[in-house]
Amino acid sequence: MVAGLSEPGRVGSASRVLRSHPQPAPSAISGRQPRCILSTMRPPDVLEVTITHNLRNPTDVEELLLRRWIAIDFGGNWEERSKDPSEHTGRVRTDLTLFLNMKKFGAAVIAAYKGASSNKSERLVGRVKQGAEFTYLNGLLCLPLSDVTRRSAATSFLGNLAPRHCTMQPCADRAKGRLAALVNGIPLKRSFESLHHRDVEWLVTHYLVHIRRCRAVWSGGKSFESVDHIAWSESGDDVLAQTTISESLKTVQHKADLLLNVSSASCERLMFCPGSTHKDVRKGLEYISVEEVFAELDKTPEGRWLIDRMLLPTLQEPSHATEVA
Repeated sequence: MVAGLSEPGRVGSASRVLRSHPQPAPSAISGRQPRCILSTMRPPDVLEVTITHNLRNPTDVEELLLRRWIAIDFGGNWEERSKDPSEHTGRVRTDLTLFLNMKKFGAAVIAAYKGASSNKSERLVGRVKQGAEFTYLNGLLCLPLSDVTRRSAATSFLGNLAPRHCTMQPCADRAKGRLAALVNGIPLKRSFESLHHRDVEWLVTHYLVHIRRCRAVWSGGKSFESVDHIAWSESGDDVLAQTTISESLKTVQHKADLLLNVSSASCERLMFCPGSTHKDVRKGLEYISVEEVFAELDKTPEGRWLIDRMLLPTLQEPSHATEVA
């Protein structure tokens, strides 16, 4: 397990610690959850959360990154506002409920701090410890991160975890325990599931050439918006392909429909997707599992080299953030 970090404390008038009631014995991120829960949201066995800080005051974002804190805003002063979700509505209620669950049960977190780093892909990955105390920064409601490492979201599955249509949300449906494992120092599983979705597309490109299915491959979006790959086969025909790592049958069917709707006089149409989604999708396509693509390339020296680079998320040097005394 990654070595723990000391908890941030008081710093000037901008930050004060709110003492909470005694909490149950720590279950960490990977342990069994206590039976009691907060409000209307029941945490999964592993609470994994993604958050992007895009605040009105860029100085606050920089300070949060420096202190290794995550925060919610929504205006006003959270030192004076109620922490009871039932007294709020909409997004405020949703995010406050999630923050309270993170505080009570602990969570694995990936956090982005927009504009606070010269590297746009930089993320902090760490844990909110069970029973962590709220802190404040210029009215923001904050939680401290522990066991923090700097990671790159440009590679590996971390790039697939950005919040969708909001700034903070649980992401266990996409992280599937991998974020918690990373926080606990467990190496990434060597599989397509640990890769960035764009890197899986690159694997498909190399696979098409490796098995001599084609002689040249081009990014599909350059000429067909609904195709990921366009290739030229040995026979002189076009090879059109779509790639997805989604295990949602609806998503796979949608991409298959796009591929089938492309007008091309003479072409082969290939659908690369997880093996679990092959059945009962769409007729008229050749299905190849991304598991097969990964396994085939991993047998070759050049394929292993490529996969090794794609699986590197990530451990960079320890966070440059300094401890707050």
